[in-house]
Amino acid sequence: MLRALGSGGLRPAVSQRMDVCGHASAGSMLARLFGTAAGTPPPPPAAGDVTAAAEQPGSEEERAASLPAEQLAKALLAGNARGQLTTIAAGDPGTEESKVHSSVVSYLSPRGEAPVVLLGAGPQGVQHLANLGESAKASLATGHISPSWFIQRLRSTGWLPRRVALLGSLEPLPAGEVKFAVEQARKACSPAPGLASLLPGNDGTMSGLVGYRLRGITQAVYVDMTGKQHSVAPEELDSCLLDPLALCQHDLLAELNQGEEWQAQLQLFCAAYLGVHASEVLLTQADRLGFTLLGAPAQQAQQAQQGQQRWRQFRIGSARELRGRQQFLELLQQMRAEVAAAAGAA
Repeated sequence: MLRALGSGGLRPAVSQRMDVCGHASAGSMLARLFGTAAGTPPPPPAAGDVTAAAEQPGSEEERAASLPAEQLAKALLAGNARGQLTTIAAGDPGTEESKVHSSVVSYLSPRGEAPVVLLGAGPQGVQHLANLGESAKASLATGHISPSWFIQRLRSTGWLPRRVALLGSLEPLPAGEVKFAVEQARKACSPAPGLASLLPGNDGTMSGLVGYRLRGITQAVYVDMTGKQHSVAPEELDSCLLDPLALCQHDLLAELNQGEEWQAQLQLFCAAYLGVHASEVLLTQADRLGFTLLGAPAQQAQQAQQGQQRWRQFRIGSARELRGRQQFLELLQQMRAEVAAAAGAA
């Protein structure tokens, strides 16, 4: 039923801002975005680690239980509604660093399609609009940039938020098409209240919003939690399957990471399925093939308290594909029953 896959490489604490900043040339926007990559390379797994496997490239079984990079990128794109937009500063004769403008904006991509970027009437939106009057080139980066409690917990483990960045051109949309896109996004996100709450116009107004579609995507990059970049062909991103758990990520992360009962269960799963006694656990990803955990092994608790946090990543795969949030929760309930039955028989 289940495949437990451990990634025993221990990661040093690193930090990275998601800010999009860079040269005025569009081709360098993504290079600058990920130019200060995630610190030093991770060390190899320590000898004797339980279920240890190299993170890169990983075992055949581990890769089989994980989504390919293009599907991970598409799930991140669809499962979020805010990202960092970078446009080329209009008529700015200054330094290379000052020739771009970046800010967090709302966008819509509930099916993982080319995103609709929404710009407001505030100073940030006005600057982007002025830039787009001279050059349509832009980059959009998104991923685990919210909620703040999740980002703080993830960074405290020494790992980085996963993210995806796209480089293309923004084309203006008629007001009617923007309104339709917002309505369709609300409909698609209705079973996912966490994501729905991030959509613009929740107050019933769309006043002042201008929409652009990011078309002609020339470059796409997916960055995993180690900071490693994975180039994704734009045509593969467009045509690949959207994971059925993509839209409900916010809700699953909140339910399983903030509930004391589920936190205790995740620790039991680490012990029962992985043979690892974890003092703390964080669920970082759920998809149709299983889920990914970060765990702080109990024997390392003292080191963690001394600021030397060394969390490990584990992957627990499902033998059958999960078709939605309900099936994922049913899998966890089955795992809980199996653990309870095993404890009773002991």
